Order: sequence, then structure tokens, then C-alpha cells
Amino acid sequence: MRSLGVFEKLRILGQASSYDVCAYPSADRPDIVFPGIYHAWASGKKVPLLKVLFTNHCSLNCRYCAFSSLTDSPRCTFEVEELVRLFMLMWRRGLVQGLFLSSAIPVHPDDTMEKMVSVARRLRYREGFKGYIHLKILPGTSRDLVMQAIPLATRLSINMEMPREDLLREVAPSKSLRSDVLPILPLLEGGFTTQFVVDLGPERDLELLKAVDVLVKRYTLKRAYFQAFRPITGTPLGNRPPGSKERQLRLYQGEFLVRRYGFSPEELVDHEGNLPKRIDPKTYWAKRHPHFFPLDLKGATYHELLRVPGIGPQLARRLVALQRKGELSLLTIEKTGINLRRSGRYLLLDGKALAKGSRQSPYP
Repeated sequence: MRSLGVFEKLRILGQASSYDVCAYPSADRPDIVFPGIYHAWASGKKVPLLKVLFTNHCSLNCRYCAFSSLTDSPRCTFEVEELVRLFMLMWRRGLVQGLFLSSAIPVHPDDTMEKMVSVARRLRYREGFKGYIHLKILPGTSRDLVMQAIPLATRLSINMEMPREDLLREVAPSKSLRSDVLPILPLLEGGFTTQFVVDLGPERDLELLKAVDVLVKRYTLKRAYFQAFRPITGTPLGNRPPGSKERQLRLYQGEFLVRRYGFSPEELVDHEGNLPKRIDPKTYWAKRHPHFFPLDLKGATYHELLRVPGIGPQLARRLVALQRKGELSLLTIEKTGINLRRSGRYLLLDGKALAKGSRQSPYP
């Protein structure tokens, strides 16, 4: 078998990395100008990353994965030094600003994780790279290697894939949340992200949102990503229909409401335990709780304002600040950037409705 050049490896392992998600759906279709370059969104702008697997050789038997031991696909592996040189070449040419490094598991997770850590260490200490490095912690990695990875990475993540042990075992028999993932989470005190695959099993949205809630409250989850299942020819699940992009979007919205807005998972789902399909979950909650509205801005609390469709943490803080200063008026409210056509129907100001066109509206 002929040896592959570094750019051939980049083409294969850059494409292979697309199954790991590191951005919300707005970046679901990356603008790829070079193999392995992925444009993620950060602070309102696109940031190019070298997003790549260290290897796609794998000994695991995940029934949905293009690179599991059950499939026949081209395999290759970077050497530590060639990946370091490749990244620095791309960085110096201005092609990338950071690195997202994940991997399949050829034998034992520590064997590969050690090499991934070595890449990050050489970039930091030998090359002096101070930018963004995202390391994917491989399931089953030892405590020692996790602790070595922590000071080197800007962000750490570890994939859950499914919200329950039995669901994961059904689609990935050689993986275990209980033994391979959960023991690692207490070590990630600085925070981590994770990924779930949507429509891979019979999981309900409530189970996924409950998993997020537990990971936030018990551990240090910073964000959960959702990847709609993509059937891959040649895998045991290759004949299944693809996962729903609409469901993926609703899960992102629900996850945000649970993680940032203080909603409980149970508040957002229907009687079957799933998020609404036709409207966003916050509007769904508002429609189911008409007694909660309208809120008078003169007395509404920060947490009450977070329940209003169209109002997020930043806007809620602005409104509470105006309230405390005694400066609430139509003019100051509009200057906060609030969309009154969306949110006004849920709000009052001194007992008068804020929705434009309402009979009680103070607008002419």
C-alpha cells in the first residue's frame, strides 16, 4: 500500500471531521476553501479553523459511523510532527486561526489521545501558538492524559451521542457512558461541550434536554451541540432516513432555554415529551401560560422577562436597569432594541399594552 502525502491525509481526515459539530446550525454548511478548513462563528464573525481527525482508523463498532470497524473506507493517520508543521504552515499563511482536533480510536484511547496532546503541546510550547485549540477528549481516556490536555486547550469536549446508556449501547455496542464518558466529566472543571446525535434512536426531546440540565447542574457543561443523523452507505444503519433538521433546530432552542434562561425541560415539551415542530419552544410555552401575561415592565423581574418571547438575557438586563433608574418610557424602551411587534403583545407599561396596533397601545 502506497504511503499518502500530508495533503492527501488532510483531504481524507478533514472531510472525516465533519461528523463532529462545533457550531450552531448557522455554520452547519461550512464555507470550505481548502480541505480541512471549517468556518465557525465566534463573536458574530466567521473564524477559520483547521478541523481534522488525527486518524480515522477505529476499533469501535458504532453502527452509524463511517469509520467504525464495521465499514470499509480509506484509512490514514497523521504523524504528530507532520500535523504540527501542516497547521503552522496554514496559520502563517492566514488560512486558519485555530485548531479543532478529534480522532477515531485505533486500539486504546490513550494511545491516540497522547499523540493529540503532543500536537497541542508542541504548538503551545515549541511553536509559541497562543490561539484557539479545541481538543476532543476520547471516551475512555485516562485521568492523567485528561489532566495534561486541560492546560493546553482553549476548549475541551467529549461526545455523549445519546442521553442514556441503553440507547448508546444499542447503536454503539463498544461504547459506554457509564464507564467511558461520565468518569471524565468531573475532571473538566473549567467547562466542556458535548454532542448528541438526533434521530439515531427512539430518544425523546425531553430525555435530551434532561441530559443537558443534569450536565449543567452536576458538571460544567458550557454548551450542547446536536447533529441530525446522517445515514452512511455501508454502515448497518445506512438505510435509515436522515434525522430531522427541524428537530435539530428546536433542540438548540430548547437547550438554550434550559441552560441560559432557567426553563425546566418539562416546561418546554408536549404530552409526548417532544418539542413543538411549528413554533419555537419559548412561544409554545407562552401560548400555554396565558395567565403569566401581560407583564408590566414597571415591576417585572429579570427572570420573568426571560420568559417573554423575543427577550434574551442582554435585553432583560437593559430593561431591568431602566426600571431601577426609573427611566422606563416608550422612547427608552425602544432604544434597548426590543422588537415590540414580537414582544409587545406580552408586555404592559403602566398598565397600557405595548403591542403596536392594540386598542390599549400608547402608540398613536
